[in-house]
Amino acid sequence: MRKRLTDQLATLDARVVAGSMVLLLGLVLFEGWMLVLRKPLTAYRQIRATHSTLSASIQQAPRQRDELEKVASELKLLKAKLSGQLKVPASDDEMVASLMAALDQSAARYGIALTSMTPGPRQQVSVFEELSFQVMGNGSYLQLCQWMLDFEQALGGSATVTEFDIKSGEGSQVSLTFNVALYRPLQLQE
Repeated sequence: MRKRLTDQLATLDARVVAGSMVLLLGLVLFEGWMLVLRKPLTAYRQIRATHSTLSASIQQAPRQRDELEKVASELKLLKAKLSGQLKVPASDDEMVASLMAALDQSAARYGIALTSMTPGPRQQVSVFEELSFQVMGNGSYLQLCQWMLDFEQALGGSATVTEFDIKSGEGSQVSLTFNVALYRPLQLQE
């Protein structure tokens, strides 16, 4: 059989035999690529891409840590600034006494007679506790207006008038009823 195959090849043109051998070698190389080399080469490329991504993220990690520390220090400064702006004492009794004293001094400055101050409901608003009080006072219309304009100076930036009602009284006297809300930060765990 080998002899017959050798005789058949000898009768063929040398270019056809060389072309067939090149074609057969090409098929073997193609099959070798598809079955043996393609998967490891793809895996190697993925490993290289992952390596470059991870090295870039590791280089950014110190910058992110510095940014987090910067944001944390800014948050502490803002908390300190907010606590300084809010003139609300920590305990409830101190807060009520402080509010009464501030309102009384402010009312006396404008000639207003405070008639009552009653605590209202408490509620949580975002990261603050809202404490409301209903205040009633009597005086002339212009004195009451000036007194209300002075609230931020008297009570600080944490006080807000949520609603008010003005009624005419005896002679030139006007009765004012309003709700004032004080905001103090909730005690957050650090």
